[in-house]
Amino acid sequence: MSKRSMRVADARVGQQLPPLNIPVTVTSVAAAAIATRDYQPVHHDIERARALGSETVFTSTHTATGYLEWLVLAWAGPGAFLRSLKLRLGVPNYAGDTLHLQGQVTAVDIALGRVHVEAIGSNSRGQHVTAELVVQLKGDGGE
Repeated sequence: MSKRSMRVADARVGQQLPPLNIPVTVTSVAAAAIATRDYQPVHHDIERARALGSETVFTSTHTATGYLEWLVLAWAGPGAFLRSLKLRLGVPNYAGDTLHLQGQVTAVDIALGRVHVEAIGSNSRGQHVTAELVVQLKGDGGE
């Protein structure tokens, strides 16, 4: 995470956020599911996930949400506040793969101190998640 808060005056339409590449492991899938109290077996029980038609365990919607927040807030810094997040899931994000997250600034509202970001998360199967996020940034102070 950035040690300095991004200032809204420094954000530019088209600006790329630093990408995140997240290895997806059985342990990380299960830990994230437990942390969000999502006890569906497809997130922690490999044999049950396979019996239900999946290759193995896969990440939950809450996990995708957390990763998207990480992408944006790591770029924006400690003074930022996530105002909204809208996402759409695509292909599953199975353990054993890597999630590649990238984002781009699509709008900057200096008056409100808000930056709009579009993000995409993909893995070897294609697009796992697409999202629109709005982050509140500090004004001139930025510290």
